[in-house]
Amino acid sequence: MPTVESLNATVTAERLSCRYGPGSEYLYLYGLRKGAKIKLIGQTGGNNWVWVDGKNKCWVNTKFIEITGDPKTLPIVYPDIAKLPRTPYYPPTTVLSATRDGNEVTVSWLEVPISPGDYEDESMQTYIIEVWRCEAGRMIFDPLATNETSIVFVDETDCSQPSHGRVFVQEKHGFAGPAEIPWP
Repeated sequence: MPTVESLNATVTAERLSCRYGPGSEYLYLYGLRKGAKIKLIGQTGGNNWVWVDGKNKCWVNTKFIEITGDPKTLPIVYPDIAKLPRTPYYPPTTVLSATRDGNEVTVSWLEVPISPGDYEDESMQTYIIEVWRCEAGRMIFDPLATNETSIVFVDETDCSQPSHGRVFVQEKHGFAGPAEIPWP
């Protein structure tokens, strides 16, 4: 499938959150109104989030936009081109362990306490765990979020590419890390 430079789209949701990263777990950047015309310039290659061009580039979910063309033809820009903003206020975490039990992977890391005033809102999760995991024979990009210091997810072993992942600390000014997960 040939890659295209960009695609045009129209927002179909009443209000659409445009985020710093390719998932609803990431910090909110700004909102788009229904009917807004946007230009898409990238994708993750493994989920349904696309990168919106503009002065402040951000990510939206394809479920809430009407796209002229196939978003899978956009270039894969995450994580190499589209970078998360870094926080100067917190250190990255350290991954303590990553273990596998069949198709179940458990990852744990050191706590990085976030000051109460540094939460975006009451629903913000402190840790973003980005995993490129295998499901049904294909690689999926899956951003997970938690306030705990460990997480469990499914990673099947029948993909041609190796699974991998990393952990970010999230606070309202940006992201610390990543700490690479030593894949089990």
